[in-house]
Amino acid sequence: MVIYTNGVKPFTLQRRRAVLVFKQPEYEGIHIEARLDVDLRTFLDLQLLAGSGDTNAADLKNAFTMFGDQILECWNIQDEDGTPLSADAQGFLTLPPSLSTAILTAWSEAATTAGEALASA
Repeated sequence: MVIYTNGVKPFTLQRRRAVLVFKQPEYEGIHIEARLDVDLRTFLDLQLLAGSGDTNAADLKNAFTMFGDQILECWNIQDEDGTPLSADAQGFLTLPPSLSTAILTAWSEAATTAGEALASA
């Protein structure tokens, strides 16, 4: 049953998810799924933390932790010995800096683009 307010049907938000696709040959075959539509507070906190990473390593670590725990859904990444890395902050923090930064950048670009469900980096 839909409850109308002042005769107007409510608008229901549809939260998107993204599959991040990487064009760099070294990332070929990586499959990463992430929540694309997060609340604005989470998005802004993440941007603030990641933006201060050049001067504050603790903030950058907090940004990667937030991404791993609140946004990352699943991936197919495993360590060089074949051990799957968990798709959470613990697993995210074991990635090389170049890959973790590429993932965060791809997600950030996709999250600010309306209608996109596939993100490329």
